[in-house]
Amino acid sequence: MLKALSQTELLSKVTGNHIDESFRKVIEKGGPMTQATNGKKQLLSGVQVLDFTQYLAGPSATRLLADLGADVVKIERAPDGDLGRKIHLVEPGISAFFLAASAGKKSVGVDFKHPKGLEIVRALIRQVDIAVENYSPGVMAKYGLDYASLKEINPRLIMCSVSGYGQDGPYAKHTSFDIIAQAQSGVMAMTGEPDGPPEYVGNYFGDPNAGIHGALAICAALFHRATTGEGQYIDVSQLESLVYLDYINFPLFLMSQGAIQPHRFGGDFFNICPYGVYKAKQGYIVFAVAEHQWAPLVKAIGKPELALDTRYATQIARCQRRPEVRKYLEDWLQTFEDDETPLKILAEARIPSAPILDIPQATTHPQIKARELFQDIPHPILGVTPIAKSPFHLSTAQVEIPFRAPFFGEHNEEILQSHLGYTPEQITALYRDGAIVQEAKVRELRETGKLSLGQAS
Repeated sequence: MLKALSQTELLSKVTGNHIDESFRKVIEKGGPMTQATNGKKQLLSGVQVLDFTQYLAGPSATRLLADLGADVVKIERAPDGDLGRKIHLVEPGISAFFLAASAGKKSVGVDFKHPKGLEIVRALIRQVDIAVENYSPGVMAKYGLDYASLKEINPRLIMCSVSGYGQDGPYAKHTSFDIIAQAQSGVMAMTGEPDGPPEYVGNYFGDPNAGIHGALAICAALFHRATTGEGQYIDVSQLESLVYLDYINFPLFLMSQGAIQPHRFGGDFFNICPYGVYKAKQGYIVFAVAEHQWAPLVKAIGKPELALDTRYATQIARCQRRPEVRKYLEDWLQTFEDDETPLKILAEARIPSAPILDIPQATTHPQIKARELFQDIPHPILGVTPIAKSPFHLSTAQVEIPFRAPFFGEHNEEILQSHLGYTPEQITALYRDGAIVQEAKVRELRETGKLSLGQAS
């Protein structure tokens, strides 16, 4: 009969008995991997994160960690905190962008130039598992908060730096935003019409891509630390993350030794046809037709003879006659009074096709609603704020936004008292000295009863 193994024994078998002692204790007491929230487990429950990030590249990494159950505390610099608070506003002047990027995090407002402010940060570093930052290279070192300094305080620390170009190399000190990364990575050169200018992708694309890569590396580092006890420094750049994401153009160019030089192709994919944007009666429809789907497609549009026509029977042939293929499809689409009818015919023939939806339409997509992507998060000023949660569906674990994004410095008292043992008198003195800061809105909301001390939702 096989012996039933404990969690510790099982992990030992897998990892060769090299289990970090602190992780062993977590397993044996039913910690991060087994801790329940609202009746369901969260994979990162108990993992402590200090978040030094702003705007989106860094915050997107810590948002993922928060949705997976990590406790995330934003360390926001005086005087204004995360600069993402000042962009993409909704009435009455609150950043919808910030509410989405920093949901599920708590905020401590600190003046890095004040010795007592840095003392708070270093004391918190001793307690956490992970630190994430996306300042320009050199900023954290300026305040003695670089990895080399912090690992002296906490050797088990996992630290991730997300930047435009990385921490070294000739461009390391160059400033970068999402559009800069798109421009430098070939993304913009490949976006737009062939005879038009390069186009910017219609949302921040490079920032969260870098953040997602950072979060993945952090989770891998957590596993490594669990088996070895070793901390880790992670250096992630927007530029490299975007280049890595391109599995088409770079491989074609590099593996052909430059014989293939990709160019933007607009609404017609350059080496698959039909694959692109086509005008229908009411709007636009996209097709993505693989080689084996050509015959059922032409049958569905009433042109079965095109399946054997040598001018169109192969991908190579169709790509050489893209305008003709386009005309067949668009002429057929124009024979209907609406777009739903041809889409239904195509779906029945299992031809990959879909309408192009705008943002309001995508918000109400039946599949998005059925999968409950948007979570309603209460806000003391705006009321209900729907925010997309991390798109993971796990068999035994919960993925959700734990609570709304914080006001600047909202959790100063809570974190300093519960984590560091500061007294109310000490906290009052820190405010007086300017070592910690908090936006006035917090006091106003507390005085009106809309916000209570330590409230996280």
